[in-house]
Amino acid sequence: MTNNNHISVTYSDSKFRILVEEYITMQKHDFTFKSLCSYVLYRAMEEEKTANTGLYESNQLSPADCERISIILRKIVKEGRIICSSESIADDTQFAKIKE
Repeated sequence: MTNNNHISVTYSDSKFRILVEEYITMQKHDFTFKSLCSYVLYRAMEEEKTANTGLYESNQLSPADCERISIILRKIVKEGRIICSSESIADDTQFAKIKE
C-alpha cells in the first residue's frame, strides 16, 4: 500500500503566515523546508485543523499546502529576513535567518 494520502489543512493564508513566522522565530540555526512543513502539519493535527478524517496513511502535508508555505517563504526572503540555499524550494532546501 502506498502512502499517497497527503494531509490537507484548513488554515487561512493569514494563519499559515503566522505559523511560518512562529517557526522561523523559534529557530536558532538553519532550517529546512521539510521541517517547516512538518511543524505546520503537527500544529494542524494538534488543533484539529486537518481536512482529512479517519486514520492517516501519511505524515506529509499536501502538495497544495506545501506550495502555500513556499509562497510565504519567498515573500519573507524578498523582505530580506531569511536567505534561501537555492532558487527552487524542495524538501531539503535550507533557510537561514539574517542577523538583525
